Amino acid sequence: MSSRIVVIDDDVQVCELVARVLTRAGHRVVTAHSGETALEHLTFGSVDCLVVDKHLPGMHGAEVVAEARRRIPGLPVVLLTAYPEPFSLGVERPDVCLAKPFRDLAAIEEAVTRALESVTSETALTGLRERLTQVVTETMSPMRKKRE
Repeated sequence: MSSRIVVIDDDVQVCELVARVLTRAGHRVVTAHSGETALEHLTFGSVDCLVVDKHLPGMHGAEVVAEARRRIPGLPVVLLTAYPEPFSLGVERPDVCLAKPFRDLAAIEEAVTRALESVTSETALTGLRERLTQVVTETMSPMRKKRE
């Protein structure tokens, strides 16, 4: 079964290159050139992996990752960057960093494979539990205020 991947890079040529490599590897790929556009593609169950450039206009790559994982807990992420220092140890930390320029085209496919393999079903389940708790808390808060 092919994975559904969203590729985000403001450099159109890089974005299209990554998309072609992943499409040839059998994945279904959607591209975006900004974080805001990419987030429109993120609904639960619709994306299996995010490939995101660290430096984007508007939303920074870390912001895109944090919002994507808020929507889809446990979402595997490959970070594309010419500056390979990691994000913080929080939710925006990528599963795999892929340095640009790419050493070869196979490195792109390898990075996505590693990211997909790094996320276990337990990690996803934990993320879903956390999101469910958050939603229930947000839903119950107005009800508590009405009772008071």
